[in-house]
Amino acid sequence: MAFDMAGRLTSPEEMPPLEPLSEANSQYEFPSVSPPSPPLSRTSPRPVAQSVSKQQPDREMGHLMTDLTGPLMKFSLVLENKGNVARDHLASERTYLAYVRTSLATASAGVALVQLFTLAPQGGAIDLTKFAKPLGATIVLFGLVILVLGVIRYFTTQSALVRGYFPVARNSITAIAFFLGSLVGIVFGVILAGTRS
Repeated sequence: MAFDMAGRLTSPEEMPPLEPLSEANSQYEFPSVSPPSPPLSRTSPRPVAQSVSKQQPDREMGHLMTDLTGPLMKFSLVLENKGNVARDHLASERTYLAYVRTSLATASAGVALVQLFTLAPQGGAIDLTKFAKPLGATIVLFGLVILVLGVIRYFTTQSALVRGYFPVARNSITAIAFFLGSLVGIVFGVILAGTRS
């Protein structure tokens, strides 16, 4: 079943035929691609005729890369790129990098807050320097928590995508927003209380 332009439910027989995106007798011809030749194994001797070939440096580089990355490849995940596999996993990596960026910004804000309260002129009703280190340390610690949440989220999403699922991150996003809002409110309150005479 499908819907027409007015939103009414229609059967497939009532739907208009689809037009092709391009004509079958197109002027453009796609270049033929020959399948790559299988790599030579290390135990088989190299053919003599290949000594001046262009492919020899590539194969030697391939063996070198295999030797260098062999131990690391045990821990990596290699998937066949069907459909949206690469796009989904790259989006997951970008999300992880956003968590890293947020944690670095939060930790930097904690350090800046300590410097701001330390360098602020003293003369208000409240001494801001006694709040500087606890608030700054709390905000830097919160930046580390965001980084840990990002790592957990990345690996959870990666394992779910392999199985064909996607976990929605409602709880962690809500907790981060609530905690960050609370910290901003506390800092704002301390600054307001420090400016009163």
